[in-house]
Amino acid sequence: MGKIGKIMLESLKHIPFFKKLPEEILKKIGEIAIPITVKKGQTVFTKNSRATGFYILKKGAIKLYTIEPLSGKEQIVKIVKPITLFGEAASLSGGYFPVNVEALEDSEIIYIDREKLLKLAEQYPQICFSISEVLAERLYHLVNLVETLIISSALPRVARYLLQHQKDGVVEEFKTTLVANILGLTPEAVSRSLATLRDRGYIRKTKKRIEILNEEALRELVGEF
Repeated sequence: MGKIGKIMLESLKHIPFFKKLPEEILKKIGEIAIPITVKKGQTVFTKNSRATGFYILKKGAIKLYTIEPLSGKEQIVKIVKPITLFGEAASLSGGYFPVNVEALEDSEIIYIDREKLLKLAEQYPQICFSISEVLAERLYHLVNLVETLIISSALPRVARYLLQHQKDGVVEEFKTTLVANILGLTPEAVSRSLATLRDRGYIRKTKKRIEILNEEALRELVGEF
């Protein structure tokens, strides 16, 4: 294997999609990978262009950005540094790129054609399993992130409801589904919020009865001091 081949192989090993694959398969992927050099300010691809493959930034820096329709201002989505995969989601779905990509400095990029990779995956199913594993991990992370955001958003609202409906530190006849409808949340979000408040020691819940143990903490949570 020549010097260029070794450099290509090392770059592929840094990518989550490929890093667990045996060297034999990595070499095959390296054979279909195309090195590209782009100058500072050069466009790699534009928004809404067909995603025929994905890219690996080996050296340099690029920006992912969109243009706001009304103002015409540039909105940077992400700055990418080596060694990073980009454009993979649109490519794997066979869709269109959702952003523009431009080199911030002279950069070296590796391009992998989608159709060639799929043909290679027919011979080496491990490629599909490896990619699926990474995508499953990403999905799991996103689900947890959404759940965290929901709880973060729901907590203050549930805390405020408890403060507004308590009498002598107690909320009687707390009905999760009804409260969820009132607050514009899901019953699951309300239940998780109550569990969080309970675990923090702010409340005690017994069936439909909720006892407020730390009113000051609840008020801090909703921004009332």
